[in-house]
Amino acid sequence: MTYLVLSVAVLAAIALVSVPTLRRLPSRPLLVTAAVLLVLTAVFDNVIVGLDLVAYDEAKIVGLRVPIAPIEDFSYTLGAVMLVPALWSWLGRDADAGDGE
Repeated sequence: MTYLVLSVAVLAAIALVSVPTLRRLPSRPLLVTAAVLLVLTAVFDNVIVGLDLVAYDEAKIVGLRVPIAPIEDFSYTLGAVMLVPALWSWLGRDADAGDGE
């Protein structure tokens, strides 16, 4: 199994359960969060790949890199951007925000 297949399967499952909740949330904070986290992912993934702290099986990646980190690395960020706000909402944390505690 390639990293792309695994990434798409996991992102599809996350989207299936989280998108209905995310549609009820304001989109601008989600988009800003996604942009910031994608930039941070690009910077730090390239550092760790460039320093050989992480290596990938070349046979299991698509080959598209940004600039040296595999594009598949960005799926973790997209998954987090969908799942964390949905979990926050499901656990009722958005209602607790106005408590002042």
